[in-house]
Amino acid sequence: MVDPTLSPEAVDSLLEDQDLEAARETLRSVSANDESYSVARIKLALCDGTMNAGAAMQALIQLMRRNPDWPGAKALYQKASTNAFESHQSSHSHSHPPPPVERK
Repeated sequence: MVDPTLSPEAVDSLLEDQDLEAARETLRSVSANDESYSVARIKLALCDGTMNAGAAMQALIQLMRRNPDWPGAKALYQKASTNAFESHQSSHSHSHPPPPVERK
């Protein structure tokens, strides 16, 4: 039985240990309206493949727009961004377009 009083940080630790099932069970025992587990839910979705890196980054951006210091959001965003780039789901050209070309 999973302890339903586990903190978001404890769920993150389960995810880091690749114990996806324990993390999933813990998150099921927490109210879906409890936003303190938002980053953990996004991280689980990334880990189990139900969310791609781009969607995760967008969800994290929404959290950080509301609170730039949302616990764990920035670190997970950086990890998702790196994973997206390494798996060729993104490239530097998407975020840094080339300068305009002068036509003569």
